[in-house]
Amino acid sequence: MPRTRAPRDPVTIWLDDEAVVAERGEPAVTALVAAGRLALARSPKFHRPRGPTCLAGACEGCLARVNDVPNVMTCRVPAEEGLRIETQNVVGSRDTDLLRAADWFFPDGMNHHELMAGVPGIRRVVQGVARQVAGIGRLPALEPRMAEVPARRRDADVLVVGAGAAGMTAAMELAKRGRHVEVVDDDLAPGGSAGVLARVGEAAWRTLLAAFEEQVAKGTIRLRLRTTAAGIYGDDVLVGGAENGPLEVVMARTLVLATGCHDGALAFEGNDLPGIMSARAGCRLLGQGVAPGRKIVMVVAEGDAGPFSAAFARAHPEAMRVIGLPLRAGGRASVKSVLVATEDDGERELACDALLLEAPPAPAVGLAIEAGAEVTRARAGFFVTATPGGRVRDGVFALGEACGTALDPAAMTNSAIAMAELV
Repeated sequence: MPRTRAPRDPVTIWLDDEAVVAERGEPAVTALVAAGRLALARSPKFHRPRGPTCLAGACEGCLARVNDVPNVMTCRVPAEEGLRIETQNVVGSRDTDLLRAADWFFPDGMNHHELMAGVPGIRRVVQGVARQVAGIGRLPALEPRMAEVPARRRDADVLVVGAGAAGMTAAMELAKRGRHVEVVDDDLAPGGSAGVLARVGEAAWRTLLAAFEEQVAKGTIRLRLRTTAAGIYGDDVLVGGAENGPLEVVMARTLVLATGCHDGALAFEGNDLPGIMSARAGCRLLGQGVAPGRKIVMVVAEGDAGPFSAAFARAHPEAMRVIGLPLRAGGRASVKSVLVATEDDGERELACDALLLEAPPAPAVGLAIEAGAEVTRARAGFFVTATPGGRVRDGVFALGEACGTALDPAAMTNSAIAMAELV
C-alpha cells in the first residue's frame, strides 16, 4: 500500500526471508501493510487469510512469530534493523496455505469432534490431525533455563492505566495537585484514540497530546509504554512490560482506570477478509504515513457517525465515505468490493482494496469489573456505572469512554477535573 511519506529513519525487517523497508520505531505491522502484505495470519480451523483489523492489540489478524517467539502481535512490536517475522500456522507459504483446502472440503463447517466418530480406530487419528491443524505456532526456541525472579512488590502514589484522552487528562489534573503520577499503556506511543486523531491533524487533540508529552518530558508525569496492567486483585495491580524486567505487584494510593474502548464490529458476509479494518485503525495507519489502500471505501453504520471516518476523510479526501450498512464483502485473499445498503440509494456495490468501518465502540470494562465496578448494559456493550467523579470505591476511579464519556476534549477534561477534586 502507498506510503504518504518516505521513512525518515529506514531500517530493514524481514517477513519470511523477504526484506521489507520500515521506519525505525513504527509498529512492524505498519511496514508490512505499507509493503502490501495484508494477509499476515490464518484462522486456526479453516486457515482463511487474516489481516490486521484494529492495530490496537485486540485482534488476531497480525499474529506472527517474531524473533523466534510465537503468537506476537506485530502491532505492538517496534521496527528495528534485522527484526525477523515469520508466518505461523501454515503448510506451504503465507500466500498459499495448503490447509486452506479444509475450507473447501467443509463449506458448511466442520466439527472435528464428530468427524468419522463411528469408524473404529479412525476417530483418534482424525482428532490428532485436527489438533495439529488448529495449532497456533510452534513453541519458542529453548534457551538455558534462567533463574526464577519473583514479582517485585511496590507502592505508588497514583497509577493511571491507559494513556488515552481520559488517562492523559486525569494524569495532568492530579499532577497539578502535587501528586506523583505514573501512567502505563501497552501501546508504542501515548494518546490512545486521542493520539490517533491528533496524528491525522485534529487540532484539539494535538493540543492535549502536546501538553501531556510536555509534562512527561519535564518529569512531572512518569509514562511507561509497552506495559500492561494485567489484572486487579483486591488492592494489588499486576503490571508487566515488554522490556521492564520482572512482573510487578503495585499497590496505588489512587488508581485511575482509563481503559477506553474496543472498535465496534459489524456482522456481514466476508467481514473477516484482509483489508477490512476499523476507521480508527485506518487513521492510525494514516498518522504513521501509510494509506491503508489505493481505493478506500469507508462505511459508517447509520446513526453512528463517529470521529474517525470524518477525520480520515479530511486527511485523505480521495477516500469514499458512505453512510449505510455493509451486506457483503467480495474477494478471496483480500477485500475487493463491498455491497452497502444505504437509505437513499438502496444497495450499492463499490470496488475497493481497503474497507474501513465505523461502528459504535465497545467499552473496555474488564479491569474495572475486577476492581469492583458495577456495569450497565447499553447498545454498544457494558459501561461502567461510576458515581460522580468516577469513583468506583475508595481510592479507585474509572474515567473516559469506558464510562460512556464522549470522545471530546472538553468532556474528558471536565470528568478529570471532577475526579481530581474528589480525590
